[in-house]
Amino acid sequence: MWFRLIAMLFCIVFFINGCNSLISQFFGTHKLRTFSMEEAMEKGIGDADFVELTGAWKSGDYIVVPPRTGADKAILIFPILSEKQMAAAGAGEKVEPAFIGWTKDFSLDCDLENTCAPKIQGDIKGVVREMQKQKNKAHMLATNKYQLPEKVSYIEVGRQPLAWYWNLLFVAGGIGFAFWIESRAHRNRATTGAAKNS
Repeated sequence: MWFRLIAMLFCIVFFINGCNSLISQFFGTHKLRTFSMEEAMEKGIGDADFVELTGAWKSGDYIVVPPRTGADKAILIFPILSEKQMAAAGAGEKVEPAFIGWTKDFSLDCDLENTCAPKIQGDIKGVVREMQKQKNKAHMLATNKYQLPEKVSYIEVGRQPLAWYWNLLFVAGGIGFAFWIESRAHRNRATTGAAKNS
């Protein structure tokens, strides 16, 4: 009885999450939204979860947070700046980056050559998502150059929302497993009833 209730609960959770993600991916917050860096700085990115910032600058500054355990991964953290902010930083002014990029997809060897986040302008695409609290060392970026504002958007660079077919699989799997559980319970009840009648 309890197994059936717990299993049905998991089916409902998978179904709802899959449906929500499918809808968001095509019509909502998971749909890719593109902003110029100036637009993002001026108006923000709203409730977008998957964004592309065009004309964004990497300043060349970064922090590497080492892994905490053998199964853990290091994290690369770097500020994402507008052209105006880059000019201000170049003039020796302290800037407040509204966006902080981070990724686990990099080689620790780059830290030896100081090339993990080279100074370059380009497009940055990723999922708006904070890193684990104990890994967030963005406040340790050069304090003579940067000051984190109260509201910062963290972007996991290079990451994309779960592909639509996986979400569809969650929906189909939730429905299919629920039907299987109910049909199994129905057969058991029928078998028990037939045994009592005999």
